[in-house]
Amino acid sequence: MGSLDLSIFGAYFVAALAIGFWAGRRKKESSRDFFLTSGTLSWAVIGFSTIGASLSTEQLVGVVGYAYTHGMAVANWEWLNFVGYSLLIGVFLPVYLRNRVVTMPEFLELRYSVTVRRMYAVISVISYVFINLAGVIFSGAYLLEQMLGIPLQAGIWGLAILSGTLTVYGGMSSVAWTQVFQSALLIAGGLLVFFLGLTEVPGGWQAVVGTGERAHLVLPASDPELPWTAMVVLALSTGPWYFCTNQYINQNSLGAKNEWHARMGIVLACFLGVFTALAYIFPGMVAYALRPDLGAGDEALPFLIKTVIPTGLRGLILAGLCGAIMSTIQALINSSATILTVDLYKGLYRRRASEPELIRFGRWSGVAILIVGALWAPVVMSFGNIFSYFQECWFLIAAPIMAIFLLAVFWRRATATAAAWTLGLCFPMFVLPYWLRIAGVEMNAFNIAGIVYVASLACMVLLSLATPPPDSKSVDRVIWSRAVLRLPGALAASGYPIYRRVSLWWAITVGMFVTLYIVYW
Repeated sequence: MGSLDLSIFGAYFVAALAIGFWAGRRKKESSRDFFLTSGTLSWAVIGFSTIGASLSTEQLVGVVGYAYTHGMAVANWEWLNFVGYSLLIGVFLPVYLRNRVVTMPEFLELRYSVTVRRMYAVISVISYVFINLAGVIFSGAYLLEQMLGIPLQAGIWGLAILSGTLTVYGGMSSVAWTQVFQSALLIAGGLLVFFLGLTEVPGGWQAVVGTGERAHLVLPASDPELPWTAMVVLALSTGPWYFCTNQYINQNSLGAKNEWHARMGIVLACFLGVFTALAYIFPGMVAYALRPDLGAGDEALPFLIKTVIPTGLRGLILAGLCGAIMSTIQALINSSATILTVDLYKGLYRRRASEPELIRFGRWSGVAILIVGALWAPVVMSFGNIFSYFQECWFLIAAPIMAIFLLAVFWRRATATAAAWTLGLCFPMFVLPYWLRIAGVEMNAFNIAGIVYVASLACMVLLSLATPPPDSKSVDRVIWSRAVLRLPGALAASGYPIYRRVSLWWAITVGMFVTLYIVYW
């Protein structure tokens, strides 16, 4: 990289730090203010910060590599998200907001019991630190090694220290506003890679899409890697789990000004999915069209940046990638610290802790989370593809979690005992990917996750029927009904013209994705 690229790269860090310190400068009077910003986020901030939380280098490096290897079918990881987003907009988000929950484990206590809450708190922190955070830090360090020659371990610890500073200082305020800046930069950088790469491909768009199975979103059930059965699991289990039950995805929405802003922010995030697919999935297909003989799929993005991006713009692209790293690490640290503070520290150890004490504990727990995530990051190298590390772990632990959340809002008879036993299935799921590798099991991991999902639902139903029904009072406030689709009375009474209605923009957005599936089925 030349001096101009390095100057742009450095300017990004200055801008990100300035935004983060500006947003987090206000004194935090309560832990809710520190972790959720006390209801100040607008729909635009929520939409872009949700994208910033969900996109990172494990997506940009890993998904680009996955798309390089498998083609169009990988776009399902973005375009099928409209199912999970729809459940969040119309089912879960209104329930969370109307019950004023701070964390996802807190919701499970409202519906089930304190035992289920504590179990899910532990599971969430384990998955965020050892799967999400470790993978994000490793993939970011891998990219810096490829692009700048920075040693892997130096990159791991450098990213952990730099990206955690703003979160520990400013809490959710710093996280949300820097994520807006970083996600906009990330999408712009990814689109730039795609369009500049597209101009270099003889045959243009049709050559990028390719022929045969590489050109389709839905592959036969016999496909060894991405059968259509795996996409069903993605749509009904992993996607909804990721968007509806994840603290680090929903924490932005929980800090919304009101329910309309929260819902519209998620509609915006869903709408942007069309463009994020072009930004971080289709570049892999462009790389394959340009050079189908790369040694590994994860080399696709560095290859594109080095070959199609001119000097002066490489710094912008690398700044966008670093923005992806920082935004996701910030979201993971803040959400993990929130759960540790609210659900475990206050819930188990210091029930009468003062607000300053909770904020102080949240900051120190964020530091500890960073250190553990950085230490675990090298384990990701044991997987052949960065993206496969995430998916094999996520698909399996998502199944029991989604089962208890889904039945929590749709089935009155679901009991706390059944939820606790079903949630306990998550613990063996953490190590199942390693066991499958050791045992040499060749069955598609996503299909295995589908079996786990069906078994989890069956476990919930059978154990619920075998145990006493829950108290109706604990169920009534969280069970879903059609009335949930409408805004609360005070908001509805204030009047929303048709062009501001959530239902209108949700219908337009879903229509876009349905059209894409009709065209590229």
